[in-house]
Amino acid sequence: MKTPLVSVVIPAFRSGALILESIESVISQTFPDFEVILVDNNASEETRSAIRLALDKYSSKIRTIHEPTQGNSSARNRGIWESRGKYVALLDDDDQMVPNRLEKQVEVIEKNPESAIVHGRINYVAFDGKTIVKADQSNDVQEWARILFWDHPRFPQDPVRSIAPSVSLFSKKLVIELGGFDERFNPCFVEDTEFSLRMWERGPCPEISEPLVSFRLPSTQFLKMKREKVSNWIQAARNLNLFFSILAQKYYKPNNKESSDRFKRIRSRWLRELSQEVLRISDGQELARHLLKRAIFDQPYEVKNWKWLYRTFLPEKQRKKSLKIATFPSQKLEDFIPPDDLKIFFSLPEE
Repeated sequence: MKTPLVSVVIPAFRSGALILESIESVISQTFPDFEVILVDNNASEETRSAIRLALDKYSSKIRTIHEPTQGNSSARNRGIWESRGKYVALLDDDDQMVPNRLEKQVEVIEKNPESAIVHGRINYVAFDGKTIVKADQSNDVQEWARILFWDHPRFPQDPVRSIAPSVSLFSKKLVIELGGFDERFNPCFVEDTEFSLRMWERGPCPEISEPLVSFRLPSTQFLKMKREKVSNWIQAARNLNLFFSILAQKYYKPNNKESSDRFKRIRSRWLRELSQEVLRISDGQELARHLLKRAIFDQPYEVKNWKWLYRTFLPEKQRKKSLKIATFPSQKLEDFIPPDDLKIFFSLPEE
């Protein structure tokens, strides 16, 4: 069997029939030298039914494998390890490639083999998969990256981005050397940001200046279904805390005021955002107040910190109105995580 140049890895979970649109978008690529690897990551029966239809139709191009460990990192890694191509292109099971995506990315990486990730711009589409909500959007340069790397010589032309997996293409050999996606981030949240950073550290990440994928914005119901019994706000907080510790281990310089100031700016925002989630829990006022006091200590002139601290003193009725929620969930903080654990999130090595 001829070895393909590109392996397209699509983790399959709870997309249902939408995965057929993703597969069709790969099959119709102008670049023909590819294989499709569908990673059954404990997929729903509806999703498996759709996969069987695709296999019947495109058996020469598609193969399936099973990854029992639940999570984006594990599923993508399994697909990468099992791939036969020189390059790997990722696609989520509810997104769609534009017809010339692979052709464009292969051309760039073949001309620039030192590249770590070749990516492109994104069309954000409504849940119908067609209506464009935001066209021709770059991958995010998040605030933490601007704070840490604004004076890095590469940053103006090649900033650290959180590159969407659905628009990423890279060398399999390089990703194997780096150990793939960090599976500590399973099941989801922040794993793509951490992966993008490690890849950026290894080489240039050129952006093709046109949309290469239609990224489907999930409906509220679809998102709830995908995350049910798999992930929630505390999982996102844990993963962000892990990412903060990774950043600190790599880039924090003890007893260096500039380094300390940069990390405190990042931490202040993330503490404030965590406090917002905590405040939505019925008994979260005291802990939210604690987190905001830490945020204020780091950035005393940030008005947003003070505004959120004010909310922690509001009576329940006013707090609900302020948070735009009808009622507080029945769970207590202890149902999610011991509150004392949350108190020390985003700690720096010297603390």
